[in-house]
Amino acid sequence: MNVKSLMRFAWTFLLFGFSVAVFAQQSPSSLDQSDNSQRNPQDQQTERARILMAEKRYAAAIDAYQDLLKNQPKNAPYLNSIGIAYLNMGNSPQAKKYFERSAKADKKYSSAVNNLGMIWYQQNNYRRAIREYQRAISIDPALAGVHVNLAFAYYNTKKYPLAFAEFHKALELDPHALERNDRGGSMMQDRTVANHGLFFFLMAREYAQQGDAEHCAAYLRKSLDEGYPEVAKAGSDPTFKKVVDDPGVQGVLLLAAPKNSKGTAPSSTS
Repeated sequence: MNVKSLMRFAWTFLLFGFSVAVFAQQSPSSLDQSDNSQRNPQDQQTERARILMAEKRYAAAIDAYQDLLKNQPKNAPYLNSIGIAYLNMGNSPQAKKYFERSAKADKKYSSAVNNLGMIWYQQNNYRRAIREYQRAISIDPALAGVHVNLAFAYYNTKKYPLAFAEFHKALELDPHALERNDRGGSMMQDRTVANHGLFFFLMAREYAQQGDAEHCAAYLRKSLDEGYPEVAKAGSDPTFKKVVDDPGVQGVLLLAAPKNSKGTAPSSTS
């Protein structure tokens, strides 16, 4: 092979290598563009609406979901999401309207029924809230969050045994049910209660019955911080027998001992 042939071969090889490098740099974005072009326009719009909800741009999210409803006017999740946006904007009447439409569009869509309960709960109409939460549970008994909501509604009507039966059921379904807050999802929650000290003490009792010393100690401390005067009595309450020797529980009881006073909290089992 002469010098000219060698030079021609070398240039061809270099050009080929450069072309491969350029293709390697461009191909991912090209593939991304191809993927985007193949996506369903409705899926893209749905994703955009969800992003707007996550960013708390509720008015824009409502507009996005309204556009989606033009093609699917009875889409229960879309209707429910509009209701949530209105509720987060403080417009309960409009929220209620869309939750009702969502529940009617799909009678098995329990999130919308739960959210109707939330409307009543926030208006302190706990009896109506209980009715809707019970209806949601009848649709899907496995939703721990609805059991939590029902428990709070029972608690606020001073139906303590029923409340803690629901808390117990929720924790059976999901051990972290009381730590979750699905306000950003499809199912709304509100954990507003009266007498926080008593509530935290009763929660500590519920965890004690399950042998969960860590959560029991945490709720006892919350109860103590709220000024509840009966915390020290956990040391002699048979309900706390499984956890009373735990160092965390003992630490709270030592702090509470000087604040002990007469009287007992309502039983969660009586």
